[in-house]
Parts: sequence; C-alpha cells; structure tokens
Amino acid sequence: MSTEHYPVPRRRRCYLVRHGHVDYFDSHGKPLDPRSVRLSDRGSHQAWALSRALLDTPFDRALCSDYPRAMQTLEVLLIGRAMPTEAKAELREIRAGRLREIAPQDLHEQVVGAYRTAHETDARFLGGERWEDFRQRVLQAFFELAADPSWDTALIVSHDAVNRILLSWATGAGLAGIAAFEQDPACLNILDIDTYGDQVQNAILRTVNFTPYNPQKTGIHDTVMEHLYRGIHSAGPQA
Repeated sequence: MSTEHYPVPRRRRCYLVRHGHVDYFDSHGKPLDPRSVRLSDRGSHQAWALSRALLDTPFDRALCSDYPRAMQTLEVLLIGRAMPTEAKAELREIRAGRLREIAPQDLHEQVVGAYRTAHETDARFLGGERWEDFRQRVLQAFFELAADPSWDTALIVSHDAVNRILLSWATGAGLAGIAAFEQDPACLNILDIDTYGDQVQNAILRTVNFTPYNPQKTGIHDTVMEHLYRGIHSAGPQA
C-alpha cells in the first residue's frame, strides 16, 4: 500500500453580491453620472432583504467597489458587525464610452448585445473600456484576495459585469460566456475556491443570482442590458 501523501487544498468561500437597484436617469429622463449614483429606495429595500438572509453568515474580509452604490450596499449587509471594509477601484464596473457616438440604428443591438460580443478581438464595452483590460483588472484583484491566507469567508460587493467575469472564470467560460450569468440587483452568488498556498487550483459554484426579495424572479423578464436600453431609449438623444 502506498504511503505517499498528497497535499490537501484549502477550501474557502466568497460571497459575491451585486449592489441594489439604482436609477441611472433622473425624473426628467436625463442620464446621471454612473460613478456617483446612489441606491434608490427600492435598492435599499433589496439590500436589507439580502442582509437578513446573510444575518448569521460570518465574514473575515469585506470588500467593495469604491462607487457609492456598492459601498452603500456593503454598509447595509454589515449592519451590526464591527469589522473593517475595503473599497477598491479595481472592482469598479466596466466603463462605457459615449452613447451619443453610437449610430441610432445600431444602439439597440450594441446595448442589448453588449455582453455577447465581449470575447471578440479588441472588443470594448459600448465603445469604452476594453473587455480584456477589464477582465485582467478584476481577476488581478480577485487573485490578490485569494493569495491572502488570513481569511476563510469573504464578502465582495461590486457590479453586474464584475460578477460575470468571476463567474465565467470559475466555470471556464471566459468572456464568451458572460452573457449567460444574469445578475439582478442585490443578488447573491456563492463561490468556493480551492487553493494550494497562494495559488487558486479550483472553483465551485454554489449559488448564482439569488435574490431573497424575489426568489422566484416574478416579474423579472428583462436582462440587465435590456433594462438599460429601455432607459436610454426613453431618455432620447440627450443620452
């Protein structure tokens, strides 16, 4: 009988959360700066529903994007917990270009289909940030977290496309697969990672796009990008 011993990986858990609902357009249909928008009343209620679902879940580290909507969501999730938080620019949402530079006849296809073309050579999100650059910055931040041995459970509150990058990485789908991982506001994903030392060896999806405020997804039919297009279309040329 062999007496050879094999190293046992360390399994740790990441709770990936998208921020709660925000309004990207004001009451007159004028687009707002996505870098500074805050949670709507609906978004706050969604975050509170998620906080109740996570009430007894321990966290060793808590990170978020440095955009207000992500920081607000994290604050709600950590109510009653005395622990430090970390806001990281690397977890910001992918940056769009100027929508006015997209021809009107192409706007629907480019917005609604923005995730379906992410894997194409030199693809950019709505004429803005390159998808490959975005993927690299998100994964770099995630692998830096994984290399830290001080935690067993981590909470990460960020954005739709950030979560899609991590979920598609975990499944091996890459940029070609991100369109399949829908991320509703204030949703929860649970991702386990196996590490040897500071290297990630394996990933396991436990939960994807769970919304405690509406577990059955009743009335949720539009994708994130379809919902965004409706807002842009309603706003008109000024967007």
